[in-house]
Amino acid sequence: MELFSDEVRDMKELAQILQDKNEVPKEYKVAVIVFAFDKDNKIILQRRGPGCRDERFKLEGIGGGVKSTDSDFRSALHREITEEVGENAYISIDTFITAIGEKTLDLRDNKEKYWILLAYKGTLQGGELEVAEPDKNLGYERYDLNNIEENELSIAAKKFYQIMKENRKHIF
Repeated sequence: MELFSDEVRDMKELAQILQDKNEVPKEYKVAVIVFAFDKDNKIILQRRGPGCRDERFKLEGIGGGVKSTDSDFRSALHREITEEVGENAYISIDTFITAIGEKTLDLRDNKEKYWILLAYKGTLQGGELEVAEPDKNLGYERYDLNNIEENELSIAAKKFYQIMKENRKHIF
């Protein structure tokens, strides 16, 4: 479910905006995701690997969980991008897209977890994408935004994809 579309900077601002959202449980995890586009305006998605906690073998944006040591969400996303694509590529974080809430089954500990996912649009400025975490990422695939097989997307990526298509002029 879409939670909000105005960017929040950090966990403190997130907690404030979630105060009045009764649909969000008290315990949640936060992840940051970039939907990056290349110079040909193709979206770059990663294929989740067998080491992922959920949605294995589905397509998703680049990103991951926010850590308590991250000063803000954009810093967390820069860290996650580097962890996933390596040091030889530069993806800029351009604009905030939206935030959604999503309950998933964590296959590592067999528990349902509620995630707040903050999505950003980004641009691959240069360099080569590496598969820095091969157990979690089987590789990168590029798609025209109008030609993505939705059944190949993770549940969250499918929601973001639908939002991006509906708001294409606003986001792009």
